[in-house]
Amino acid sequence: MDTCNHKVDSENQNCDMTPASPLLYASLNVLPDEILEFIFTYLPPYGDLEHCSIVCKRWHAIVKNLVRRSKFNLEKGLTDFRLRWEVFSPQTAAAASSSPVAFIAGRFAHSAVRQRNSMYVFGGGSTSDTTFNDLWRFDLTHMRWARPVATGTYPSPKGSASMVAWKDQLVLFGGWRYPSLHPPYQPWCLFDELHYYDLGKNRWLLRNTMPCPPPMAGHSATVHGDRMVVFGGYQITDDVNINSNDTWVLDLPEQRWWQPLFVGNTRPSARYGQIQIELDKNHLLVVGGCGGANRVYTDAWLLDMTRDVWSWKTLTVRNKRFGAVHMWCNPGCKVNNYLVVVGPSPNMPQDFQMMKQSRVPVVGGRGPPPPNPHQNMPQRGQRILMPERRLAGGLGGGLGQNRANRVVAGGGAGGALAPQEQYLANRRAILNQHMQQAQQFMHNNNVNNNNNNYQPRSGRLSDLHAPPAPAPPAAAPSPPSPPVRAPSLAAADGDVDAAQRLQRNLALRCRDNEPRLPKRFDEMYEDPFRMAAFNVPTRSRSASRDHNERIRRMEEKMNAIRNSRRSAPAAAQVEPQPLRAPSPKRLRCNVQSLFVCDISSILSSSEPALDWVEYKNFGVLRGAPDRLILSSLIAGNGELILFGGVHKETLTDITHHVSNSIHFLSFPRDII
Repeated sequence: MDTCNHKVDSENQNCDMTPASPLLYASLNVLPDEILEFIFTYLPPYGDLEHCSIVCKRWHAIVKNLVRRSKFNLEKGLTDFRLRWEVFSPQTAAAASSSPVAFIAGRFAHSAVRQRNSMYVFGGGSTSDTTFNDLWRFDLTHMRWARPVATGTYPSPKGSASMVAWKDQLVLFGGWRYPSLHPPYQPWCLFDELHYYDLGKNRWLLRNTMPCPPPMAGHSATVHGDRMVVFGGYQITDDVNINSNDTWVLDLPEQRWWQPLFVGNTRPSARYGQIQIELDKNHLLVVGGCGGANRVYTDAWLLDMTRDVWSWKTLTVRNKRFGAVHMWCNPGCKVNNYLVVVGPSPNMPQDFQMMKQSRVPVVGGRGPPPPNPHQNMPQRGQRILMPERRLAGGLGGGLGQNRANRVVAGGGAGGALAPQEQYLANRRAILNQHMQQAQQFMHNNNVNNNNNNYQPRSGRLSDLHAPPAPAPPAAAPSPPSPPVRAPSLAAADGDVDAAQRLQRNLALRCRDNEPRLPKRFDEMYEDPFRMAAFNVPTRSRSASRDHNERIRRMEEKMNAIRNSRRSAPAAAQVEPQPLRAPSPKRLRCNVQSLFVCDISSILSSSEPALDWVEYKNFGVLRGAPDRLILSSLIAGNGELILFGGVHKETLTDITHHVSNSIHFLSFPRDII
């Protein structure tokens, strides 16, 4: 586009171009407006679109319609949760450029603001217990980072400061920094510095005026005309850490601080980390914040500045179950009539607790772990069954089985066993038999180089409640006999699968020794934390005849299907289908969710209120970034820009896991 000569024809409002290659530009002009608009969607919605809008009147109208449509699509995507995340990281920047590129360091609790086609980022915390005082500029048109060479009085290294854009200047106020390492045991340092940054001259200016607010951090600020309104924050007064609910106003042209007067004593609670957005020149909205330990706010307040005496008004929050919760450490911004917050979802279903690798019984190794002494405690009057002990290396399977059988047989000699004792004894006997079969199979595999026939496990869940079998002679333990119900099958291709299936089934059989795992449908539940008077053993559901019959039919059906697949000829077997990938909501749960709040009725209704929009898929969108806190979120042209942040779990470590990636949230492109 830079090598062509454009000429505007104001009469017919078309592009009359006289370039060196007329065929190329003629083919571009004959395209309809819809095609040109679709092509323009691939351009960054900043400087490139501005250049296209000055080519001719036709292109100006197309760009104008594209900007309007992109804003409409973003709002519609926020309500329908039909958006997508795109990431710009050092890896993507290095892949797109052959030469080394400058990139900002990872940080959190920084200050970010957008001015025209650039995003400015100042300060913040680093990967170690230090803070920055550098200013970076991100070109949204060319997707490049640059650090301006500024002059003047630099601000102190700090984070959690407020930075707003006013005309051609940036206004920076407040902040905190980590204590110095030498001397040790120093408190955090708060600042009351007020800096102006001239974007045209790249110069910092320090302004000290009296009176001024106390040193603070975590406050919020917005610009209303020629004044900046600051609310709340974390302060230190007389060596005491307090939260504030004071309001300060800075006259930007005169650089003078003053405090307004309020009607009555109605005002928000003292807090820091809240979200403050501008509604119009005389109204602002404050949402969320934190007032200390176990005091996280989700309320909303409206500040009316139309009169000389200002007033606070509390707002009704509807659909709180779909709203964001930790709004004191998660960012938010305004998109026309919506408040957008990015953070964790409180209703996200957590994954089930997985078994540790050390707890999975390995075939050929030691037996299952000893039972938990606090689980399945016998009632008064019942005998305690001692768990069998296996020899080292798992070679005493037969002795353990005989010992368990002797215990059962002894119970029968002295009297009939209770149903619970009989259930546990049969369970251990079946488990020992399966373990012995697995050991014999692994031994034969190693000796005969996988040329043996493998006998799959047999038995039903109903055998657990069957009468105990007579004990075999203890003097001559016989080798394990092949199962009766399952036929002998060749394991040329199924030995490995059968071994893995046996190991998985054995792991499930050992759940009586895992108090933290959920009970199966055939196990009895006993709460060790209930009172002894009310902890009466209940009747197991598997004791029902109908239940046992259903289980027997199910196992017979599964065995028939398994045997038919193995006995089928190789030519008739169908190729295995690839496994389907898990759904995104189960694939990644530790990601950022999107929360949208409708604020259109705050100023137009007689009863102002906020309505949280019902999310879909718990607010998780495609390509959502990892869950971070203390990041920044600003509104762009038809998109949202998320930058930085730190993993909450690493804040107590010596080195923090900090991000320096930029995530763009936009509406998917329409395919023509």
